[in-house]
Amino acid sequence: MIGIINASPLIYLGKIGALSLLLKLFSECYTTLIVKKEVLSNDNAPEFSVLKECFSNWLSLKEPTNQQLVNRLKELHIHSGEASVIALAKELQDESDEIIMIVDDFAAREIARTLDLKVTGTIGVLIKSLLLKFITIERCKNFLHVLIENTPFRISSTLYSKILKEIEKINNK
Repeated sequence: MIGIINASPLIYLGKIGALSLLLKLFSECYTTLIVKKEVLSNDNAPEFSVLKECFSNWLSLKEPTNQQLVNRLKELHIHSGEASVIALAKELQDESDEIIMIVDDFAAREIARTLDLKVTGTIGVLIKSLLLKFITIERCKNFLHVLIENTPFRISSTLYSKILKEIEKINNK
């Protein structure tokens, strides 16, 4: 399985100490240069060193060749990083169906789905890691709590409650 990763999931997984889950979930991980620049733009961020290390060790850079698609996505007011990641995922999907795009932005996710891309986000990485028993339920809940309480990541209380119920269902299987 190949993961194509946008900036916000990298940053948030770095902030909560869960970047290593990407290595367990995906045989290959890619992002684009514009995403790398965004992720490494704040060298004072606590997660900077771990993010920089992932680019040195396991997160590969790959650029989309279809700049026309990137430009069309930007015209739809999709951020440049997300546009590049969507275009890259679409190109790699033509070579393999085992592509998952990891992005948190709602509009980018919806557009990616209209292009028949498989999509998940930061929380999806945590849930999938729990399902595959890479983390315990306690660890999953802790990651989620830190994500919601200690980072700018925002979800509604209704969605948070729904996610906690899903985690309990997984635990009861």
